[in-house]
Amino acid sequence: MNIQYKEQLSCKATLVVLETRWYLSFEQQGPDTRYKKRPFQVSNMEWRNYCQALCNNFVLYEQKKAEGNEQMIQGEYGQWIRFGFQEGVCLFEKNLPVKKREKLESIVKEIEKAAQKADNMIAIRKKKENI
Repeated sequence: MNIQYKEQLSCKATLVVLETRWYLSFEQQGPDTRYKKRPFQVSNMEWRNYCQALCNNFVLYEQKKAEGNEQMIQGEYGQWIRFGFQEGVCLFEKNLPVKKREKLESIVKEIEKAAQKADNMIAIRKKKENI
């Protein structure tokens, strides 16, 4: 499948639209170039579950922080919740933590807009092929 469209989002994800599907790609480089980049993808079929897990994990993060928890825990959808150093709900693996509700809400909105944009692009492409 050929890449039809690619866009870098402010939440550090890349929207990648193919001919019939799309995905969000997160990629994190280690502390220096000795480390390989680690990719993580959220498909067009999973993005709603991913966003819901982010929101649920953020509620858990707020609860555990209020209780004084200092242990890193794994939440829904395999997302990590960190406390102390680089704390927050991680967008993938143990990277890109979000610790402010406003930031979380802006990320979810950005993903929703990207999903709508990608779905529209695919629908237009299908419509053109049927004409």
